[in-house]
Amino acid sequence: MERRPSRTATVWLPDFAVTAVGADLDAPVAVVTGERARRTVAACSPAARELGVRRGQRLRDAQRLCPQLEVHSRDVDQEARAFEPVLAAAETVAAAVEVVRPGLIVLEANGPARYHGGEASLAWLLRDAVAQLTTAAGSALGAGVAVADGIFAASLAARHPGDEPLIVEPGGSPGFLAPYPLGVLDRPALADTLGRLGVHTLGALAQLPAAQVANRFGADGLLAHRLASGLDPRPPAPTRPGEDLAVLHEFDPPAESDEPVLFAGKALADRLHALLATHGVTCMRLEIELTTEGGRTCVRRWRHADISGGALTSLAVAQRLRWTLDAWKLRDPHPDRDPVAVLRLVPDQLVVDRGSQQALWGREQIPDRVERAAERVQALLGHEGVLRPYLTGGRDPLTRIGAVPFGDLPVEAAAGDGAPWPGAIPSPAPPLVPPQPYPATLVDAAGNPVGVTGRARLTGEPARLTVSGNSWRVTGWAGPWPYSERAWSPSGARRRARLQCATEDGRAWLLSVEGGAWQVEGVYQ
Repeated sequence: MERRPSRTATVWLPDFAVTAVGADLDAPVAVVTGERARRTVAACSPAARELGVRRGQRLRDAQRLCPQLEVHSRDVDQEARAFEPVLAAAETVAAAVEVVRPGLIVLEANGPARYHGGEASLAWLLRDAVAQLTTAAGSALGAGVAVADGIFAASLAARHPGDEPLIVEPGGSPGFLAPYPLGVLDRPALADTLGRLGVHTLGALAQLPAAQVANRFGADGLLAHRLASGLDPRPPAPTRPGEDLAVLHEFDPPAESDEPVLFAGKALADRLHALLATHGVTCMRLEIELTTEGGRTCVRRWRHADISGGALTSLAVAQRLRWTLDAWKLRDPHPDRDPVAVLRLVPDQLVVDRGSQQALWGREQIPDRVERAAERVQALLGHEGVLRPYLTGGRDPLTRIGAVPFGDLPVEAAAGDGAPWPGAIPSPAPPLVPPQPYPATLVDAAGNPVGVTGRARLTGEPARLTVSGNSWRVTGWAGPWPYSERAWSPSGARRRARLQCATEDGRAWLLSVEGGAWQVEGVYQ
């Protein structure tokens, strides 16, 4: 029988991205990411949530729900700098504090709990240490604190309502996790498939036989089953004692700016990953150690695997190195130039690397190769140079496609399929969506243009569709579906109608008409 995970204490600061920009949590505030035309809400204040604003919403939809919304662009580097006082406060209570991300830290509770007289005392000390801090707006910095078996259960426990720390008794994590929906696993595709099979909670998932879950859903399903059962993401399998897998880089001459350190950090992370791979292991956390020419040192521990078990990429390690440098300057200012002489990466909590899922004949899956290629391109073009698409809410196929920089945390499409979207087309969505709709002509058998009346009736039966100079006979159609936008605004009001039609070449088209002109919004093949 596998032993239970070690006891873990968690400190979670809700809506920290909002706090980091210096906004007042009592005001409706949103922090957004993405390009100007496709900005989405990454975090929002409690006051904004009360008015319907949610993570993953498009900014324009959030502003429609909350016209007085205060908007800030997200700056992850600023979040890391703003989080440094919280780390310093937690380190006054216990050493070896690990950062999962700005806003969430964890630490092993077994040793500190014995030193401070119990888990409850440790939790209260952590809470009080953070409570002494204030935000830029002058209000107290609240935090959720919890102790449970494993990081996953402790992180969810820290989100409980109320000011008192929550202590989940040893062995009680499976029961604590049981009522939570599958959405907390942050695996939408897996949650959707399990939901169709009648599995909607972590407790229901944990009751399934692990072998059958692995056979049906592979390594990802088995990881979700372990988390739902209150276990660590992977079984403990430490390497031989005394095995030193740390890597270091000595700067000659010492680096006086951050850029050479960051460049060396990414190369050093690649070396570390290659070294771990040759030993068949991976690490759960990573220690970044900086030493200056004058002998000053800075050490910061980062959770190398996230709560769900996914390892950080080399680019993500370089990003955390930047945060460490910024935090060091904030905490330990030095009047004289003291360049960095040595950079060292130390892997900790080594476990057996079970690899990625392989395709037939032992070939690596294409997504693994794509990820590495995207990281290389991103290193050349910058963080915003490679974007990852995701589905979000919207009234048409184009607005339902969002994008975030590759490697960023997933953006929750909180207002997606489950939310009402007046004017949304029925399923399935067209697989081909042009960047901009292009014109089309739809006529009846007599060659007369087909339109849509105010009562949502076609003026004639579609017989022929012409797109970009090519014409096809219409073999079937469905609709029209009318909808209006901003009916309350005389200048911004729009009335449109959509029509699906199939043509003799085997394709189907999603058309929209506005002002008597037809456009192609999507193509089914």
